[in-house]
Amino acid sequence: MAIVHIDGWTCAVKTGKFSVGDLVLFFEIDCFLPASDPRFMPLSNFSTWNGTKGFHVKSIMMGKEISQGLVYPIKEFPEVTNVLDAVKKTEGGDVAVEKIMKMSFEAPLKVQKWELSATESTRSLGAPPAFIPKTDIERVQNCGNLYTAEYKNVVFQESTKMDGMAMTVYFVRRDSQWYKSVPPLPAGSKSDMPQGRIGVCSRKHDLPESSAEGRWWEVALANGLPKKLANINRNVAVQGELCGESIARNREGFAKGQHEFYVYRMFDIDAQSFVPPKVTEERAGLLGLRHVPVQGYFKLHEIAKNQEGLLKRAVGTGVHGKNREGLVYKNCTDGRCFKVISNTYLVENGE
Repeated sequence: MAIVHIDGWTCAVKTGKFSVGDLVLFFEIDCFLPASDPRFMPLSNFSTWNGTKGFHVKSIMMGKEISQGLVYPIKEFPEVTNVLDAVKKTEGGDVAVEKIMKMSFEAPLKVQKWELSATESTRSLGAPPAFIPKTDIERVQNCGNLYTAEYKNVVFQESTKMDGMAMTVYFVRRDSQWYKSVPPLPAGSKSDMPQGRIGVCSRKHDLPESSAEGRWWEVALANGLPKKLANINRNVAVQGELCGESIARNREGFAKGQHEFYVYRMFDIDAQSFVPPKVTEERAGLLGLRHVPVQGYFKLHEIAKNQEGLLKRAVGTGVHGKNREGLVYKNCTDGRCFKVISNTYLVENGE
């Protein structure tokens, strides 16, 4: 795959399919392409929106590059080339190209602009941005190579696995490529600031401030996260666990009405890489944010002989003295991580 640039957009295309200066048809993010058009049939993951089956163009990550649309050779669309040929006859080639580049062809191509309804936008803005990693963490049982030579000298951060819900808070600068990829905001939103955009996400949704879903925004504001990240003025995401009295049957033992955010990792959006665990721990402190409890930094073979040893080590107490969910291990070299869920916790909670 290759990355091409169209105005300020970046798109992934098949290597060798296009050359610099080619006249192409570009479908930007949030276009909804009709599945009934055979030219779009090779696409996958069709959905139904407003009663029409089609493909919702979204931002996707290709390695460390963001792809923000679809590019097609203009010759595949006579709806466009016929207009171009007609204008060339009266205006000449260069003028015709300039004019056609200012035209929009959504009507003849039956392309719609995808957007949430007014009701939907009060609950969710869509999925979390593609340029931020999902909060899912692999279980140790699925990591069979931890005790091989590859990881013999790798240092891991060992921290408490909090029992709550995943939460991500991000900031993207207005002058960055990422800003164009975030979903539009409902009227009255204060998430768009002079220098950029703040976002608060659950595991599956980018949430508007007005969302009644859970306590994500409430806790983000209580921690001053929008202002703190805006003051840093860098493209960054902070991920952590939202815990509290109304979450996960309050297995952590929080006081009535208490809800807290515990940072467990930070992500450099521009570099498309995790901030090292120890640096994340330090920055959380500088920002006045709680970090998940850290037990220390170890090589795996120094604290357990095998996965069974890690499972035994996961048994322990959490922040309020109750049986903890387990432990999380983050690779201090590349930021990858895995979790070890306590069997005592699983039995106690019938899981």
